[in-house]
Amino acid sequence: MPNSAENDLTQGSIPRLLARFAWPMVLANLLQTLFTLTDILLAGRLLGANAMSSIAVGGQSTLFLATFSLGLTAGGQIVIAQLKGAGSESGQGQAVGALFTLSLIVGVAVALFGFFFASPVLRFLQTPEDALEGALQYMQITSLGLFFTFFYNAVAGALRGLGNAKSPLLFAAVAAALHAGLGFLFISAWDMGIRGLGLAGVIAQATAVLIGVITLYVRRHTFAFDFHPKSFLPPLEKIGQVLKVGIPFGLQMGLLHLANLFIARLVNPYGIDASAALGAGSRVTNVLVVPMLAIGNAASTIAGQNLGAKNPDRATQACRQAQIFTLGFVAITTTLTLAIPTQLISLFTDDPDVIKIGVQYLTILAWCYTGHALHSSFNAPILGAGLTLYSLLSAAAEGLIGRIGLTWLFASFWNLPGIFTAQAIAPYLAAALSFFFWRQGRWKNSNLVNQTSP
Repeated sequence: MPNSAENDLTQGSIPRLLARFAWPMVLANLLQTLFTLTDILLAGRLLGANAMSSIAVGGQSTLFLATFSLGLTAGGQIVIAQLKGAGSESGQGQAVGALFTLSLIVGVAVALFGFFFASPVLRFLQTPEDALEGALQYMQITSLGLFFTFFYNAVAGALRGLGNAKSPLLFAAVAAALHAGLGFLFISAWDMGIRGLGLAGVIAQATAVLIGVITLYVRRHTFAFDFHPKSFLPPLEKIGQVLKVGIPFGLQMGLLHLANLFIARLVNPYGIDASAALGAGSRVTNVLVVPMLAIGNAASTIAGQNLGAKNPDRATQACRQAQIFTLGFVAITTTLTLAIPTQLISLFTDDPDVIKIGVQYLTILAWCYTGHALHSSFNAPILGAGLTLYSLLSAAAEGLIGRIGLTWLFASFWNLPGIFTAQAIAPYLAAALSFFFWRQGRWKNSNLVNQTSP
């Protein structure tokens, strides 16, 4: 794989490359998002509003813990992409080894933390009392499954850094299908309730990891990593490069998810209906935002390979093309959300009170997508350069000022509509700051593998 011309993103038409590389990532990320959406959908349809609230709060807590994985994955993917562009085959293998080893170690630690500290976390979030026991069951089970989530993300990130976006799509499809099937079986046939939903997710993710590892092991002679035990002990330099990018990106994602937990804490005192509506509505918006984020991720990999090859002009083209693609999706998502909000929320539940609040949420959040699109595209070359500290600052503007500061302020005089409105405004703050960093242009002369800038 490291020598495959098909995975070389430093040559050819940028629009064609981005389209070819992005669509498997869009579908894979959609499947990953549907993976989390499945549980709340099955809970709403088969178990009721209390179970929806349990899944919403418990699932959001687990997602926060998973952000550590996203940071490591981003760090590894960007380093591998730059080494791919620079033509360093040995460096690629060492970077993959660093990503795999870090993911295994941190994955175990985070899984144990989530299991043993689930109860105080849920109490802090002011989880509605009727949903607390179910949320605890769900969070503890899914936290133990985080070990598989970490390694799955590592495998997918390594492949994408090398320019292969199709294999992660296959793994994600298997996991999503198995998750939905087992979840329905465990609830309807075996009456396992919320525990069944959590267990179905863990089994599905473990299966995806197993398939991914077997696939890469069989292809180890053409893949950048040979799976020899000594390869899991890479040079400290490569571990440092992955962490240099991964820690700020992990903090960025952690900050945004922490802000989501803060929003849940504000909404939960309004009761089960509001908590369930937030859970369903946020799942819908997450699905609709996925194409924009995936296109930005694809553009960052293209930028990374080209910066590694010392060709910043092509990285600029990737950013501009990402803007065109993401804004095209905005026209679709905004129109869809405004046209059929009731139908979208009704996929999850027939409860009229939950539907009413959920429709209000979607109607307000329909205006957030342009902000996500602009931030994703302007941030792509910054991530590709490995300047994740800049990306962290943009996320801080969105998370701290928008999702925490504005939601707290608006909630004090506008209640639920104020909380939802602040969420819609927040991504524009990140977009403005990422635009500033993009125009500043430092990313054009910055990369990790050639060390042309600090």
